[in-house]
Amino acid sequence: MLRTPIIALFVIAAALLGETQASKAQSAYSYPWCGIRYTQDGSSTSCYYTSWEQCMATLAGAAGGLCVESPYYHARAKELVHRPSAKPRVRRHAE
Repeated sequence: MLRTPIIALFVIAAALLGETQASKAQSAYSYPWCGIRYTQDGSSTSCYYTSWEQCMATLAGAAGGLCVESPYYHARAKELVHRPSAKPRVRRHAE
């Protein structure tokens, strides 16, 4: 009867210590373009556009505005391909 609680503790520990994947949800900081809308009450900024064309198309239907590059955007670094630094050795057989 003592085995069940011990197994349960190991399962919980494995779940807590296991590798978790980072969320790939988009945020205002991962879009390269911001739209600024001007109204009588002031202006509002939304940084949720993937291209300048998308931003302009959205603002054109909302009484105009301005599209600017996002000050929060940082492009993701491209993953480097691992290449061995040394050439593989070629063995020559004695004839």
